[in-house]
Amino acid sequence: MALLMNMMRTAAITGRPDQVHAWFADRQGGRWAEQMVRDAYPAPRPAPRDPEVIARELRELHDRGVLTDAELETLRARLKR
Repeated sequence: MALLMNMMRTAAITGRPDQVHAWFADRQGGRWAEQMVRDAYPAPRPAPRDPEVIARELRELHDRGVLTDAELETLRARLKR
């Protein structure tokens, strides 16, 4: 409904119905172009990581003092899910 109201307002203000088509084409053209690019080049999905490697990295961070004991346990619990 809002799109139709904007088109009618544009035609009423400019007095030129061809401007409505140009406004609509620009608006839709941008959306269609974005969708085509998004479909042609989908975002890469990260490769699943090995839980053992992640656990080892967490232990290393804990040993270096980056993670506290509580943070380490929280992350381990999240990893086991």
